[in-house]
Amino acid sequence: MNSNKAYISKTRLGILAVSCMGMAALAITPSYAAIAKYFSLDNTSVQMLTSLPNLFMMLAGLIVGKLTAGKLNLKTLTLTSIILVVIGGLIPLIYHENFVVLLLSSCLVGLGQGACTNLSQVLISQMLPISEQESTMGLTTTFTNIGGIIFIMGGGQLAAKIGWINNYWIYLFSFFILLTAILLIPLHPQVEQDTSTKVSSKIKLNKYVFYCAAWGFLLMLLNNVLNNNISLFIVQEKLGATSQAAMTSTVSLIGGMLCGLIVGKIGSKFKYSSIALAFLLYGISYLVVGLGHSLFLAFLGSFFVGAAMSVGMGQFPYLISISVDKNSVSMSLGIYTAIYSIGGIVSPFIINPLVALVKNIGLNVFSVSGLVALAIAVVCFLSKFQKNLVTASNTQK
Repeated sequence: MNSNKAYISKTRLGILAVSCMGMAALAITPSYAAIAKYFSLDNTSVQMLTSLPNLFMMLAGLIVGKLTAGKLNLKTLTLTSIILVVIGGLIPLIYHENFVVLLLSSCLVGLGQGACTNLSQVLISQMLPISEQESTMGLTTTFTNIGGIIFIMGGGQLAAKIGWINNYWIYLFSFFILLTAILLIPLHPQVEQDTSTKVSSKIKLNKYVFYCAAWGFLLMLLNNVLNNNISLFIVQEKLGATSQAAMTSTVSLIGGMLCGLIVGKIGSKFKYSSIALAFLLYGISYLVVGLGHSLFLAFLGSFFVGAAMSVGMGQFPYLISISVDKNSVSMSLGIYTAIYSIGGIVSPFIINPLVALVKNIGLNVFSVSGLVALAIAVVCFLSKFQKNLVTASNTQK
């Protein structure tokens, strides 16, 4: 019994460490303004450093879903994914005079990050007993935000003190995660699998997997508004410098980290509406940032943007896991990751043109995004997608 508890604790910590990689691609965001100036780029071009990696996160979701369904060793896949982030993050320290190199490095980071995001959920479903799975899935959002705080705040401090190039030194943190995963994640699961229900050997997807992916797409589209614009917004509105921009992003991550601790309770209380609640939080938060025009309100809005992200991203994997059989979880999560990642890719190409259309009436990127989020929240609630999913999953049991 004690050895089993030790295995669970050790494995759980290793999986949560992998979750820290979930925002690795955002490490460079505090240096957006400096990079744009250095290479003479416009906002949309420099935002490609985080929007383009989402394309590779999408590819990672599909690839990992297929590989894990094919029974490849999960620890090997996990270590390989972390190594991709280490390599991609440190390449710019060697050569950084060409913006294309920075883009390619970010794509490598995105590939590894996307794989880690998917694998952390698969590891939970395959290596932990059922009694530990829901709570651990909730905690992954907290650890994702802890990693984000380290990546973004640490990178911002390095950039502010030494220069934007040195922002990339923060990717040494990925090497620490690699060592942790080597030591704590077992090579093979050591828990008894649930045999109370018969599980088909075939992968079976249902409409709720794609519903979750579609709403996740919209969530990621809105979430990347903060990632892509807060640094530029703080500097251009003269609310602060690079260090304050980095702190604003950090405040968002703190909001996500704290909310992640209670995602399970939020999911239980708002059993049929937690996803709509996430969109509502995005809407209110972005309006506070966009209409407030103060550093304090930017901090406040960013805090609740992080909370919104934790509610949404903490609930979707759980909703998917209860909507399909155990053998289909990996591929379902891969498809979900692939589709929601597209939201991050297209975010600037959808939001920026919308902002340009209404710029003459005094709306900015955050106020426009806030109104869009509120409209989506209403549609999500009225569609009853989450209630139908939960009801259907209960009927199957």
